[in-house]
Amino acid sequence: MFIALAILIWIDGTAFPTLPEVWLVVIWRGHPDPSFGFGTAIVLVATLASVAGTLTLYTLVRIGKLPRWIQNAMKKYTNWLILSDERLLILNRFAPLIPYTGAFIAVNNWNFRRSTTYLFASAVLKFSIWVSVFEFLQQTVAENLWHWIALGLVTAVLSTSIIISLIYRRRKRRIGGAHDDLSSGAHL
Repeated sequence: MFIALAILIWIDGTAFPTLPEVWLVVIWRGHPDPSFGFGTAIVLVATLASVAGTLTLYTLVRIGKLPRWIQNAMKKYTNWLILSDERLLILNRFAPLIPYTGAFIAVNNWNFRRSTTYLFASAVLKFSIWVSVFEFLQQTVAENLWHWIALGLVTAVLSTSIIISLIYRRRKRRIGGAHDDLSSGAHL
């Protein structure tokens, strides 16, 4: 189970979304009697896989170099957001603002050590919260219902974070207007 979780979360950090939170529910439900140690192992595996996936993409972008026009677009987009440095990685863990995080770290030349620290700390926090919620639900809700409630909660949180991200982007675009046009090159 842990190898499958690691691979899915690594893919999520490297290539395309695999909804790690959903897989956490599946793995938690699959264990006959999850303990504190099991929860800790899930958090550790999920965190390390998430950081490894992001750093894999970071390495690929550093070695392979993206075309200049893509790099410029990524830099403009990052500068357009409320945060435009490594702190964005913490916010991104809970509200998806930047896809392909490792590529953004490489293109923006963010501090590698600080980026890795933020990635690790925010992953530990996020996955710990989810495991705690699953344990609480399993202890307080009927056995045949808790996992459905957990999946509903995961869906609600993911949907809410995406909606908030879209609203933020739309408002930022509307407020910035012509002064903050992503195609203007003003942020380079």
